[in-house]
Amino acid sequence: MRRPNNSSHWHDDRLRQREGAEQASACDSNRPTIAAPQPVDRVVLVPSSASSARQWKGLAEQLVGFHPVPLDLWGHGSQRRWHGAGPLSLAEEETAIREACPDGAPFHLVGHSYGGGVALRFALSQPERLRTLTLVEPSSFHILRAAEGSDARLLDEIRAIADAVNHGVICGDYVSGMQIFIDYWGGPGSWEGLPDDKKAQFAQLAVYVAHHFWSLIEEKTPLSAYAAIDVPTLIVCGTSSPAPSRAITRLLAETLPRARHRTIRNAGHMSPITRPAEVNALVVEHLRTNSAATCAHPPVVVAAGLPTGDRLRANSTCQSRRCRPRPSGGANHRRLSSTSDRGSNR
Repeated sequence: MRRPNNSSHWHDDRLRQREGAEQASACDSNRPTIAAPQPVDRVVLVPSSASSARQWKGLAEQLVGFHPVPLDLWGHGSQRRWHGAGPLSLAEEETAIREACPDGAPFHLVGHSYGGGVALRFALSQPERLRTLTLVEPSSFHILRAAEGSDARLLDEIRAIADAVNHGVICGDYVSGMQIFIDYWGGPGSWEGLPDDKKAQFAQLAVYVAHHFWSLIEEKTPLSAYAAIDVPTLIVCGTSSPAPSRAITRLLAETLPRARHRTIRNAGHMSPITRPAEVNALVVEHLRTNSAATCAHPPVVVAAGLPTGDRLRANSTCQSRRCRPRPSGGANHRRLSSTSDRGSNR
């Protein structure tokens, strides 16, 4: 009997396998490509003095596509009390930011008032960690030493408020010190409008408020040093805020190389709480403009001869160092601030 030709069967099987593979390859080439998931940017939110992470609840709810990380600073909210083994400096407070972002990935940083001072201190020490910086009236009182003319007296104005709080702490009359503090930043009559339990809560934070004044006033960093913060920065100020805050935001906007200065008409120092819609809109726009997703997909440059409707912008709207070359300085390296912003803040 003749044995079957196994080699011919093997050859036929190989042909069928090859044809099947080619068909599968053709099908795969027609399948839509599934894009990798976009990175989710972390947004660290630092509250004001005598406040807590709850201050940022409304903003956090609007940060769709981001990972909000609201912080509590020493002695506030869920954070433990200061241990008292040394001065509670801005350098000590910024440790909370490092601990919230231990993996080294770049993130967005937002701070208000005292939290703005802490955020600014972090930005100076580690600017390479930041995608963006947002400062809502940072209480970096030490830079008022650089103020000139009529603004030269503004540091004394702040020292007077600090002295009132310090006196209340030393003699045990926390309420009187905090009443002056709240009325200064919130406007006359703000303290009287608070319920008794809220007054008691503020009174218990008087010691920390005194610590904060010390760290903000005694910080040794000169204004000129902040020019090293080469990060897309949004600076927000209310036109009805105390003069020291308006001066600080103006000085920083003139110093930080990539700062945009925006004002909110008739808003006061506590605008993230009293005018959240306007503040949050500015912050969200700033974050989205400089998010990882935006930076990962820069606009395509199209030939100049195409019709206007088909031409894409050559310059990305993203201001992040990861999206555009670093400015070379000089006349082309100007801070962005509208004429109305500058005029309303004088």
